[in-house]
Order: sequence, then C-alpha cells, then structure tokens
Amino acid sequence: MAQLRAWLAEVDPALLYEAPSPGEWTVMELLAHTVEFLRYWPPVMAGIAAEPGLPFGRALDDSDRTGYVLAHGGDPLRSMIQELSAAGEEAQATLAAIPAVGWEATAVHLDWGELALPQVVQRVLTGHLAAHYAQAKAAYDTVSHRDAL
Repeated sequence: MAQLRAWLAEVDPALLYEAPSPGEWTVMELLAHTVEFLRYWPPVMAGIAAEPGLPFGRALDDSDRTGYVLAHGGDPLRSMIQELSAAGEEAQATLAAIPAVGWEATAVHLDWGELALPQVVQRVLTGHLAAHYAQAKAAYDTVSHRDAL
C-alpha cells in the first residue's frame, strides 16, 4: 500500500480518469476495485479460519464488486487515497485477529480447488493487490504517453 500511495503522489490526477483503451478500467476504477476487495476478502478469510473447508469465491460480475467500481470510480483522488488507507488498515486488523490455528485452515475454491489460508491470502489479497498496482501503472503509462503525442 505504501508503494501505491507513493506512486499516486507523483502522477497527474487528471489522467487517472482516462481509460487506456475502450472497455478497460481507468486507474481510478482499478483503485475503487482495490478498496472494494480489501474490504471484501479479509472477513471471508476470517470466516475460513473459523470454519475450515468452506467453499469461497465470487463471479467477476458480482454486484458488490462491480457496483463499488461504478459508484466510486470517479471519486476525487484525495478521497480515494483515504479510502485505500482505511481499507488497508481494516484488512490488516482483520487478518491480525486470526488466531495462529486459523492459519492452518483450508477452503475450497471452484476453480483453484483446496487452498490453505495463506494461499488464499496470496491469491485474492496480496497477489491481487500487486497485480492491480502493476495494471494501474501500465494504464497510466498508456494514457500519459497517448496525451504526450
């Protein structure tokens, strides 16, 4: 999160609202999605720790996922950064509250099969965050170079 916030401090905010190509998310929409999944997944992980073996996952067109992006993809950068910070802190607190034995739990994903909780965290939280950070940087590079032409 610190890397993301540092990067956002250096960009031209006006370019964050431009799509790199038709049908692709803008940087702000990617950030809204990041806030949404930082709030969605940690309680799911706490649930897995409490009740091992449960199925987990959601569709790409899940209304909570897409609805948050539609509602907040045009928010001002300052408020988005505040939401990212708050969501990150909430996620850390939720994960920190999982007892050690909970980290031994597994859950079943429809596509990925059975995963241990640390693998779930990597796939849907930390890896997801890293992937969207890279995607946001690539989207920004695309729109900033397009505007430079």
